[in-house]
Amino acid sequence: MQIFVQIHPFPGKQLPQSFEGLAEQLGKMQGMYFEMDGSFVWVDHDSLPPGQMDGMVYDLNGRLEYVEIKGACNVRQWAILCSAVCGLELEPSGSSAVTDCSELDYSEADRVARVHRVDEGSWTTVSEVASSLKNS
Repeated sequence: MQIFVQIHPFPGKQLPQSFEGLAEQLGKMQGMYFEMDGSFVWVDHDSLPPGQMDGMVYDLNGRLEYVEIKGACNVRQWAILCSAVCGLELEPSGSSAVTDCSELDYSEADRVARVHRVDEGSWTTVSEVASSLKNS
């Protein structure tokens, strides 16, 4: 499914992850190309459907300000990226070995971040985006 979204903190809050922490975590992902200017490309051939998303990470005062994502994102990529941005542990090893993301609980991510659907100009939740990716 093609998406164009931004992951933001709630007004008056901050995302818990630092730029450096996110860069380190995502840099370990198979198929992830993360540049220290904040740009990234992630090609995921391990999932069906395969996904390729491009994005940009913006930070301010040591914390993530927001993350922009566009491209053919699959639910596995969404789960891994949102967990990392929200400072959550998706699985104990922190690896890209996550294969079945259909039953993940996104409630903690929904308490940390909100999602701006740039194409639509509307706000939604992390879990609603995951649901739309599962159903596409």
